[in-house]
Amino acid sequence: MRLPASELRKDRVAAVVIRTGGVSVILIVLAMILVIAGQAIPLFRQTAVGELHRVAAERAWAVGSGTRPSTVWWLDRDGVLAAAVDGSEYRVADLAGGAGVLDADAEIGGVVSVLLGDGRAVIGRVRTLHRNRGPVPAESIEWRESAVLPEVAEGADEPRGITAVADAERILAARWDRAGVELQEFSGGRPIGSERRIALTDPVAVALSARGDHVAVASGSGELTILDWVELKSAEVAQLGDRVASLRFLEGGRSLVAAGRDRSLTVMMATPKAAVVNRSGRTLAASGSEIADGARVVLPATAEVIGLAEIAGVEVRRVDPIWRPIHELPPTRAQVTAISAGRGSRSFAVGDADGRVSVYNATSARLLDRTKWIDGAVEAVGFAPRGNGLVAAGSSGVHRRDLRSAHPEISLSTLFLPVWYEGFAEPRSMWQTSGGSDEFQPKFGLGPLIVGTLKATVYSMLVSVPLALLAALYVSQLAPRWLQVVVKPTVEMMAAVPTVVVGFLAALWLAPRLQLWLFPTLLVVLALPFGAVAARMLWLALPAALRRRFPPGVELVMVVAGGGAVVAVVVAASGPLELWFFDGDFQHALFDLFGIRYEQRNALIVGIALGFAVIPVIFTIAEDACSGVSSSLVQAARALGATRWQAAVRLVVPAARPGLFAAVMLGLGRAVGETMIVLMAAGNTPILDLLPFNGMRTMSAAMAFEIPEAAVGGTLFRVLFLTGFLLFVFS
Repeated sequence: MRLPASELRKDRVAAVVIRTGGVSVILIVLAMILVIAGQAIPLFRQTAVGELHRVAAERAWAVGSGTRPSTVWWLDRDGVLAAAVDGSEYRVADLAGGAGVLDADAEIGGVVSVLLGDGRAVIGRVRTLHRNRGPVPAESIEWRESAVLPEVAEGADEPRGITAVADAERILAARWDRAGVELQEFSGGRPIGSERRIALTDPVAVALSARGDHVAVASGSGELTILDWVELKSAEVAQLGDRVASLRFLEGGRSLVAAGRDRSLTVMMATPKAAVVNRSGRTLAASGSEIADGARVVLPATAEVIGLAEIAGVEVRRVDPIWRPIHELPPTRAQVTAISAGRGSRSFAVGDADGRVSVYNATSARLLDRTKWIDGAVEAVGFAPRGNGLVAAGSSGVHRRDLRSAHPEISLSTLFLPVWYEGFAEPRSMWQTSGGSDEFQPKFGLGPLIVGTLKATVYSMLVSVPLALLAALYVSQLAPRWLQVVVKPTVEMMAAVPTVVVGFLAALWLAPRLQLWLFPTLLVVLALPFGAVAARMLWLALPAALRRRFPPGVELVMVVAGGGAVVAVVVAASGPLELWFFDGDFQHALFDLFGIRYEQRNALIVGIALGFAVIPVIFTIAEDACSGVSSSLVQAARALGATRWQAAVRLVVPAARPGLFAAVMLGLGRAVGETMIVLMAAGNTPILDLLPFNGMRTMSAAMAFEIPEAAVGGTLFRVLFLTGFLLFVFS
C-alpha cells in the first residue's frame, strides 16, 4: 500500500528533525569538551620572552622593575638610582654621595643594599608609586632609605659585599669581609641590639632568607654553611662538594639556589627530621628502618614516622632539619654571575658570563627559558613583581624584556607524579591550593583527586552492582506479580531522592552510628552472604513435593529469614568477640596492629550513600533488559526440566548481558560524576590511599569546593578545568 504524499512529507520532516536533534546533541557535547579543554591548554604553554628593549646605557650594580615591565629602575656604578617609566628617564636619588660604590644587591621586594667605598652601607626600599592620570594609571619610582651600617673599624678588613632583606617591621643586613660576616637588625631605621659577627674563613657569597631566619654563606673553597639567624647555630648541610660560588634564597626562605663553579645549579631545601624514642616493648619499622625497643633513632620526618606518635610508648619529636639537594637543574652555558628570585612562585632568573639569562622554576625543576641578552657578562638581573618582565644589566647597559610565564610550576610531572615540596621529608603527590601567607607554595597534584574519585566509585559499585543486578534478576524472573508491582516502582522512586539529602543523612546520621557499631557491621557484612547461602541450601534440602506446596516467592522469605538470623547472632556475639580479641576497642587495635586510622567520614560511608544513589539507575536498566528476554525461551527451558533459578541464570542472564553491561556502565558514570554525596560524606581530605577507613576528595568535589575561589585565568582556575576534562574522560 502506497502512503499518501502528505504522510511521506511528514516522514521526511520527522527524519530530518530526528537527525538534526541527534547530531546537535553530539556536537554540543563535543563543544563542551573542547571549551573545557581549551581552558586547560594554557597550563602547558611554553614560557616566552618578548623583544629586547634597551633602557639605559649605564652599567648597573642592581636592577629591578615596577608593577609594569616598562617601569625599570637601576643603580649605576656611581651610586645614582635612576628610573625609566614609559621611556622617560629620571634621577631618583644619589645613594653614594661621592663615596663610590664597592658592591650592591637587590633582593625580593625591592630591597636594595649598597656598600660604599668608605665601608658604610646604605639599605632601603625601591617602591613603585601609582598615580591616576587619565585612563592609564601612571607609575613612578621612589627611594626610601631605611638603615645605614657605619664604617668599619680602623684596621679591620675591607668589606667585600652586602645583602639585606626586609619584612613589614624590620630589616636584616649582612656585610662580609675576608674574616667573616657581620649581621645587624634594624627597625624603624634604628639598629636593634649590637652587631653580631660570624667567624668564617674567606666568605665570597652570602644570602639571607626572606623571613630572616637563615643565613647561607659560601666560602672561597666552595664550602656551604647555613646558620640560624637567632642562635647563629650551624644547620646540618648535605655538602655539595667544592662547587658553590653564589647563592640566593627563594621566596619563603626554605629553598636555596646554589650555583657552582662547574656551571651547575642545585635547589636545596630544609627537609625535616624527627627523633623517635621507642618504649613500646616491640620493634617498630618506619621509612625502611627498624627501631628496637628502648632505642632513639633520628629519621626523616615522613608521614609514616610522624604517625608513630599515636602508638603507646612511642615519642616522636621534631629536631633541626637538614639542608639537602633536591633538584639538579639544567646547567648554564657559562659561569653564573647574577641570580634573582621571583615573587609569587618559586621561579628565579640566572645571568651568566656569556650574556644569557635563564629562567627556572624550582617546583617543577624545569628550565623555562634561556635567551641571549647582551654581549659580555650579565652583572645584574631582576624580576618584575608580577613575574611578567625581566631586567638585566651588563657592560652594554640596562635592558628589559616582557616575560610570559603564567603557570611555571605546572607540568605533567607536577600534576601526576610526586613532587618534593618545601617542608616535607619526601616527594609527595598533594592537593593543597591555598595557605595562610603569600609565601605559601601551592600544590596541584591531581593524584589524590584521581585516586579519591576511583576510590569512591569502586566502593559504591561494590555496594550497588550486586544488590541492583540480583534485585533486577529476581524481580523480573522470580518474584510473584504482587511483589513486582511493589518493588520496581519503589526502587525507581529512590532516584528522586535529592543527593544533598542522601549526603546529609550519610554525614550526620550514618557516619557516627557506623563508627559506634564498626565491628558488628564488619562482621555482619562478612557473615551475611554465608547466612543467605545457608538459607538457600536449607530450602533446596526440603523435599520437592513440600516445596511445591508453597506459593512462588517463598524462597525469598527463607533467604531473608536466614539473613536476619545471622545478623541477630552476629550482633549478639560481636561485643564478647571484640572484648576478647581487641580489648573492647577495635578501632584502636586497627591502628596498633596495622597502622590504620579510622576517620568518621570515610570510603565506607561514601560507598553506602553513593551506592544508594546508583542502585536505581542500574536496577531500572537491568530489570528492563531481563524482562525483555522472550518469555517463550524461558517457558521452553522450564518445559525441558530447568528450575526457575536455572532458567534465570543460564538463559536470561546471557541473553540480557548487553543490557546488564549498559546498566553497570551508566551506574559507573553516575558514581564518577557525583558531587554532593562525596562533598558531604567523604571528609573532603585529599589523601592518597585506597583504605576504606580514610576520607578522600574526588575531582567533582574539588571543582565544586574550589571553583568559586579561583581567579579567572589563574593556575587553580585552569587546573580545575583540566580536572573537569579528566572527568569527561573517566565518564
